[in-house]
Amino acid sequence: MQPQIILASQSPRRQELFKLVLSSHGIKEFAVQAAEIDEKRIEAEILKKCDEDFPDIVKKLVGELAARKARVIQKINPRALVVGADTMAVLGDQILGKPADEIAAYQMIKALAGNTHQVLTGVSICYRNHEERFVATSTIRFYPWDHQMKRQVADYVASGKAMDKAGAYGIQEEAGLWVKWIKGDYNTIVGLPIAKLNRRLGELLTQIASQ
Repeated sequence: MQPQIILASQSPRRQELFKLVLSSHGIKEFAVQAAEIDEKRIEAEILKKCDEDFPDIVKKLVGELAARKARVIQKINPRALVVGADTMAVLGDQILGKPADEIAAYQMIKALAGNTHQVLTGVSICYRNHEERFVATSTIRFYPWDHQMKRQVADYVASGKAMDKAGAYGIQEEAGLWVKWIKGDYNTIVGLPIAKLNRRLGELLTQIASQ
């Protein structure tokens, strides 16, 4: 019997991508429950404890945040299969989270202009005693800052779209106009690496069906 499937995220972007993954396995329905966790506290704990290189610390952090989200929802729904995800943008040795205000969003995008940065998405899959996670990384380079980008960024920030996104942008929105090139999975930047999730989830669903 197929378990209830829950996505531990209220992101409309993740929901659309998750729907695509499930439909490929003949699954039409899933639930959405947002997981309330103290991301700043968890980030501070991991950054304080880890003595690894910065890129490895960020991978550990984004994977741990995804796992914590999935665990919170699975605790409420112990028989469900829960998928949690978390996305971070990194410029150099700086983690770019969701901007605190419009000024921060504008400055964040301006700092990305003409530079190369990474976007990491951690995914956790929890089902009863089974828990697995993975992290996907994509690299993005923005065009240099100019008058056109300045105007477009100001309009984008004023629209409010930048405020709920790591790095202050959604590549599927106007920010796609500033991208010079991408290395890696586009959907990792959107917020859910569906190709890798499709394979991992498919293997688990097959195991469950055979039990």
